[in-house]
Amino acid sequence: MRPIHILIVEDDFSIVEILRLYLEKEGYIVHYSLNAAGGLHKIEKDPPDIVLLDLHLPDTSGFDLARRYRRLSDGILIFITGERTKDTIMKGFELGCDDYITKPFDPPEVIARIKANLRRAGRNFSNTVEIGGLTINFSDKTVSKNGKTIDLFAKEKMLLFHLVKQPNQVFSVEQLFDLIWGFDSSANLKTVHVHLSTLRKKIEDNPKKPRYILTVRGFGYKFQSVLND
Repeated sequence: MRPIHILIVEDDFSIVEILRLYLEKEGYIVHYSLNAAGGLHKIEKDPPDIVLLDLHLPDTSGFDLARRYRRLSDGILIFITGERTKDTIMKGFELGCDDYITKPFDPPEVIARIKANLRRAGRNFSNTVEIGGLTINFSDKTVSKNGKTIDLFAKEKMLLFHLVKQPNQVFSVEQLFDLIWGFDSSANLKTVHVHLSTLRKKIEDNPKKPRYILTVRGFGYKFQSVLND
């Protein structure tokens, strides 16, 4: 059985070290980053099962990183922060966080919260979508076609997962760019078209006549949940 991977994104290294010590003692595999950019890189490379996320990071808000994680994963997201206002807590839950721990905290409390969230989420870890010959597994972050795994780059996978999770909803190029490339200032809107083109080549039987990712002229793109034969 694969061990649980936890990513800590926190700019206070002393907190990271304390959490890492307790978490590794429980048998979890721990990764960490002291800023949002490093956290995003780790999330895109191999989405962790759990993210412990500080809201106040040196390069951007933790809310922005939370949005990126939610585009790619249904894993457990726990905010750890000194913020205690009702508006902040509500915003966190609206973004899809599973729990909220305020500083200062006792590490055993964090362990208990993690175990409680794992028990609650256990029934959701095998989330899959099957349509035609395409299978998207949100649990292990894999995509396969007719039983064969498709090798997707991180941004291709993020695009596909986002569209699949909201089937038949049309997203403009600008919306997709903001959602997926928001941290990458070197990219431009053209990269959305390029990635969707390569994604279609990998998942469609005929990329020139796509069945899954459709172009809605003048508006954007959508994932078709009901295939037309």
